[in-house]
Amino acid sequence: MAGNADDKLTVNANPTKMLFISMLTRDIALVPAIIDLADNACDGARRLRGDRSLKGLSIRIETSQTHFKIADNCGGIDADTARNYAFRFGRDEDTPPLKHSIGQFGVGMKRALFKLASAFRVKSTTPTSRFVIDVDVAVWAKDRDNWTFKFTSLDESAKIPEDDCGTIIEVTKLKPDVAAEFGPGHFEASLKTELQTRLQQPLARGLSVTLNGVPIDAEPLRVLADKRLSPAFLDAEYPGQSKGKPVRVRLYCGLGASEDRAAAGWHVFCNGRLVLEGDKSEQTGWGEKRKTAIPAFHPQYNHFRGYAYFDCDDAGSLPWNTTKTGLNADSAVYRAALEDMMRLMRPVIDFLNRLKEEKERTQDPNGQGPLAKMVTDSTEKAVDHVATRDVFVTPVVKQVRGAAGPVLQRIQYDRPLKKVRAVMAQLGVSSYKAAGEKTFDYYYNAEVEE
Repeated sequence: MAGNADDKLTVNANPTKMLFISMLTRDIALVPAIIDLADNACDGARRLRGDRSLKGLSIRIETSQTHFKIADNCGGIDADTARNYAFRFGRDEDTPPLKHSIGQFGVGMKRALFKLASAFRVKSTTPTSRFVIDVDVAVWAKDRDNWTFKFTSLDESAKIPEDDCGTIIEVTKLKPDVAAEFGPGHFEASLKTELQTRLQQPLARGLSVTLNGVPIDAEPLRVLADKRLSPAFLDAEYPGQSKGKPVRVRLYCGLGASEDRAAAGWHVFCNGRLVLEGDKSEQTGWGEKRKTAIPAFHPQYNHFRGYAYFDCDDAGSLPWNTTKTGLNADSAVYRAALEDMMRLMRPVIDFLNRLKEEKERTQDPNGQGPLAKMVTDSTEKAVDHVATRDVFVTPVVKQVRGAAGPVLQRIQYDRPLKKVRAVMAQLGVSSYKAAGEKTFDYYYNAEVEE
């Protein structure tokens, strides 16, 4: 009787599996979901090699309207990890930590599989075990109370060479919307671009990545290396969430050779994973007025290059969101680092303002002032191979009187628009610039020149 009474007082709050799947996949797009699977392979490579070269390790991705596959030789998932941790929905407190990992919340692989697949297979091999797991999502979802998967095959007495160890994930039945997106169009190009940008550091360390058999490469991030224009650099530590595990932050702030708008702004990495690329918004300081005021981004700042690297053994202390496609701007670590980012930005902004003024007063459209020539003549180097300094200092240059005439100085001021237009009408000019030049000449000729 007591049991029945207890049952009547119990309210069922268990989630349904289909709601869980829908919510889990709602906030991630298809390309980032695939990148999550690549991130897991990168973690495996890091587990094998640490900070050493990743040459010889690879990730191979295949997409078509009937097929998806990602295979790696990055060490594999052992049977015990698969049984107790890897397929859990969320990271258990008892999960063995991987220092400096990309995976943080324990949802990336499962979210990606449910995003892609109506049915999937996971095969993994380590030196001492190998297994296969097959899942039909619809069948699994119908068993409402059982959240486990079953090994299709399992061998825990294997002896396998390390070179043959790795993980293969195959989608044996694509979701219809995914199959349509994998068809002819821009998807493959978009995925290639994201792999190039998001995996820049593993690629630079020698990891081989292919998409449908085509190698993915990545150019190193560069800044101007002339000693007069070398970037500012800060290497600092901020308290993380875990006691004894601070977050190391390295900031580089300087100039790039090109005025490519896409390359300008701040590039933010967490444990080697690109989180923000060329950001020009308030979350990286643009348009902010704190201790250091920074203007909103404008094309005159297209030479600006900022690189921020956040690294920590505990990935949970890093300021990224769950999909690793943006920042957690409320993070105490990020708020502290942002003040330093803005402090390093200010002198670079001042230089670019001076460069703009120099260009505006240069009379010869094909000519260059000393600052512009300095930028043009400077070479670029990979950001981690360039000499740095504590603060970017605007070079002091001598204004040289050229053959085209005297050194010029730009004058700016504001006056009521109604009065300015009245002066323009009186002078018979059609531009504010001409009005300013005529009024200056009038005063100079009447009051200064003898």
